[in-house]
Amino acid sequence: MHNQLNLHDLESNIEDMKKSLINNFSNSYFCKDYRNLIENKKLVFVDDDEGVPIQNWGIHSEKYANLKINGIELVEKEKLVFGIDSSCIKVAEVEDGGLYAVKGSICISFKGKPAAHLKIGPLIFYLNEEALQNLRLEHNVSKLILFNDDYAKKFLRVNIERYIQFWLSKLVSNSIILVDGSLKSSIFENHFYDISKTIENSVINKNSLIGISKNSKIKILKYLSYPLIRSKTCSYVDINLVIRSLISRIYGEHLLVKLSNNQYSNILRADVVSYNNDVSSTLGTLLYNELIHFGYPSTLQLSHHVSVFSNTDLASMKSFIKSNYSVREISHENARSSVLGTVWR
Repeated sequence: MHNQLNLHDLESNIEDMKKSLINNFSNSYFCKDYRNLIENKKLVFVDDDEGVPIQNWGIHSEKYANLKINGIELVEKEKLVFGIDSSCIKVAEVEDGGLYAVKGSICISFKGKPAAHLKIGPLIFYLNEEALQNLRLEHNVSKLILFNDDYAKKFLRVNIERYIQFWLSKLVSNSIILVDGSLKSSIFENHFYDISKTIENSVINKNSLIGISKNSKIKILKYLSYPLIRSKTCSYVDINLVIRSLISRIYGEHLLVKLSNNQYSNILRADVVSYNNDVSSTLGTLLYNELIHFGYPSTLQLSHHVSVFSNTDLASMKSFIKSNYSVREISHENARSSVLGTVWR
């Protein structure tokens, strides 16, 4: 009976283990007592995504208080504003690849009001090793797409957006084209309609191209936004020096912009390519022709909602695939649920 498990001893051993673990971690460098270092300093509790304080970051921000602010004056020049966005979902796992669906959208504003919207898709794409070989991508890029669903979806989103941007920049003139994200060249884009060719078309046709980023991983931009948070008017600050020193293959003039007088207006990062090199005039014209909601252009907001897949979209695509393709659906299970139980879904 000496080998029989003793509950009391087990509890005692676990308690000793916990104390040892706590002591080891407490004495380690990354768990040292930082109370004196963070006392009286501001913080933002965040979940998975980084938060941005509504007020400011205190002394770290205030040292940028004298950063030059450029006001944005309303320019009453009539232009169409086109906002472009897309979304992608995985529809099915196939034995040698994956089946994905992509949807793109274009929303149009004029003289401060939404005017129309266009939906492209859903389009179904089958990605496997053979399909990627035909696209003539770099070997490492193909492996990323083939082995990782997130990269596969990004690859499809980037290409449908670049395709829309390219043709729109050729078809329209004297307009403003808004892109969700920065004007940065991507390893996933096709060289026939990459971002540089869209910029070339835009300059030829007197279009302005603006990339709008809702957030940034570059922490110093949070501090540089402090003067704009204090500003009571639409304005921007130049961040060319920061962006160009950190990011390669990026285009345009790089700014932090406040597009609304509202004190709770979002501070956005903007990459601006203006055919006449007049950034202030381009932003002023955007304000006249676009509806701004809490500092964010409504065409991009609406494009996002138009391009998002609904449950009905997904059900319809599954029905279409079953009806039109010779496929055999096999049963499957959720590994996480089967291991942890339904309560952990």
